[in-house]
Amino acid sequence: MHEKNRLDPGLAATILDAVEDQRDALVALTRALIACRTDSQSEDNPEFATEARRCQDLVADWLSDLGADVQRWEEPPRYPVVAGVLRGSDGERSLAFNGHVDVVPAGDTASWTHDPWGGETGSGRLWGRGAADMKGGIACALVAMRALRESGFSLAGDLWAHVVADEEVVGQSTRNLLRRLPPVDAVLVAEPTDLAIMPVEGGLVHFRIEVDGRESHAGNRYMTVHAGGRGDQAGVNAIEKMIRIVAALQDLERQWGNRRQHPMLPPGFNSIMPGIITGGPGGGAEGKLKTLSNPGTSPNYCAVEYNLWFLPGETFETIRDEIESYVRTVCELDPWLREHPPRLTWKLRGIYFPPAETPPDHRLIQSLASALEMSGHAPRVEAFTAASELAWYAEAGIPGAIFGPGRIAQAHSPDEYVDLDQLQRACASMALSAAAWCDITP
Repeated sequence: MHEKNRLDPGLAATILDAVEDQRDALVALTRALIACRTDSQSEDNPEFATEARRCQDLVADWLSDLGADVQRWEEPPRYPVVAGVLRGSDGERSLAFNGHVDVVPAGDTASWTHDPWGGETGSGRLWGRGAADMKGGIACALVAMRALRESGFSLAGDLWAHVVADEEVVGQSTRNLLRRLPPVDAVLVAEPTDLAIMPVEGGLVHFRIEVDGRESHAGNRYMTVHAGGRGDQAGVNAIEKMIRIVAALQDLERQWGNRRQHPMLPPGFNSIMPGIITGGPGGGAEGKLKTLSNPGTSPNYCAVEYNLWFLPGETFETIRDEIESYVRTVCELDPWLREHPPRLTWKLRGIYFPPAETPPDHRLIQSLASALEMSGHAPRVEAFTAASELAWYAEAGIPGAIFGPGRIAQAHSPDEYVDLDQLQRACASMALSAAAWCDITP
């Protein structure tokens, strides 16, 4: 029926015609999904639970209309999940389309020139919160499934839709879905990539370092000269102690960038960024001060929270051990820190994504590249420089890629939009690659 990675041109043309016939439906579905106010990040958003269910109703109804087997459940405390499958004829390779219906807040609507929830179209674009990230991608996947059904062919392998509602709050729905459902052989995550194929992303983890000092009146500062020099008679400045650790980790970050690289990620991507610092007198815990004061007292508490990216091929455990060992070595050179070592806390607020890497010559990636060519777009294979749900499939040993319409620069911004042409090309490419991967029968 087809070469290893490319459909027979006649079959491909039939599928492309079926996608073209769904052009209006693709726009309508994207607009309907955008109309659901699924802002998951605002804790005070009373609409989320109702709107997320309404959005997932659209997804579930679409899949049911295709004849898919649909499962629904809710991840605590309020995140609805939909999984649907078009069963294949003979159990060949299976594929999942992954997406999330939750979005970030629209923010100040005065900064928008289009209704964030209106799904307005014009000048070749469709505007609205989630147009790029990533309701447009979900619509492409669902319409691709319909186009395959309407083309008159049957899939040999199973084709799944995995749709969650907690990605923007780093929820566990996708991870738990993979434990709950039968495994798939590959995945396409429909995040915005500007139609680039992205089979690689780095690992991400947030962590915190806490340092204790000793309070003392600022008038005793002269006795210390450098913090901790006479700690039994004067204060020990926890902020200055933390600065030593921060500077040391900057040195380690530079070593990483110079010595360890990945061929598809930009040099220096493996970074250790201090993002939040808290310090002062009165003590603290878990990155928060217990009291508010003024700089007239030597601070006895300091905490820094870090965003750390690491490379495919590296593990969280190895990176964690390296950081902790490096910090211990630095502290051995300081009398106070040697006796009062800092505390490190990992995976703050659940922020952790393992890296993902599918080789560019993998059959799925080559199938998607061929599908792009057939839909009239030159393929590009690049790396994703953020974190996505692909991480959880990689953790389960499932190869895949991130691929979808829209640009990451548009995500989370006022007047978020997706190009209508990209919607159509992404949908066509998803349909063709699914047919090539799962195989089709007349």
